[in-house]
Amino acid sequence: LFMVDILKGPSITKHQNPKKLMIMLHGYGDNATNFIQIAQLIDEYDWGMKYVALNAPDTIQDYPMGNEWFQLYLNGTHISNAGAKEYDVIKKKISENVEKIHNSTSLLLENLNLNMSDCFVMGFSQGGMMAFELGQILQKQLAGLAIISSRIISKEHKPNNMFLKTPIFISHGEQDSVLPVSNYNDSLKVLKNYNYNFENYLIEKDEHTMSQETITFLQNFIKKNI
Repeated sequence: LFMVDILKGPSITKHQNPKKLMIMLHGYGDNATNFIQIAQLIDEYDWGMKYVALNAPDTIQDYPMGNEWFQLYLNGTHISNAGAKEYDVIKKKISENVEKIHNSTSLLLENLNLNMSDCFVMGFSQGGMMAFELGQILQKQLAGLAIISSRIISKEHKPNNMFLKTPIFISHGEQDSVLPVSNYNDSLKVLKNYNYNFENYLIEKDEHTMSQETITFLQNFIKKNI
């Protein structure tokens, strides 16, 4: 592997030999240093978990503090209104970065002497979109995958058996104005349609955020699947 295909980011663990790994994928305009702090709120000691937040490889134009997994605007058009040509550009970018997340995760697991089945992947907003795309390419089952305040972005679905077996957690704030709740409903349709193994939570008063309520639901999901 070339080093360019490996993503970097901070990690947190209380264990010398972690038994589990959680990969954390931040949202658009955020960065791994900021996002890793949520691990402190999620963690329970007896899980034996190591948390690694990966930095999206590109910084946002005019906003060097923030990173992106893919552009939200192409030629001035927002992705939700993108035509076929823009969509292809975004799709290519997503595939490249999913490959980088995959390479980085594999390397981290190898270094910890763990398997894909010991690994959770959690993504918020744009990171949640990447988490689902990662699941689509994996040939092995994850311990669990969490999609928070996000959506399923791909239009083509060829779910593999390993991903269909992977436990999925999906949650959304009902008051989300960044990614309105229609995104959540559309994602549920995909998950139901293909018989994914998922649990879903619509959180009444939440906006585009990871509230304590979301974290509690997520902790219960991890406990069940650890």
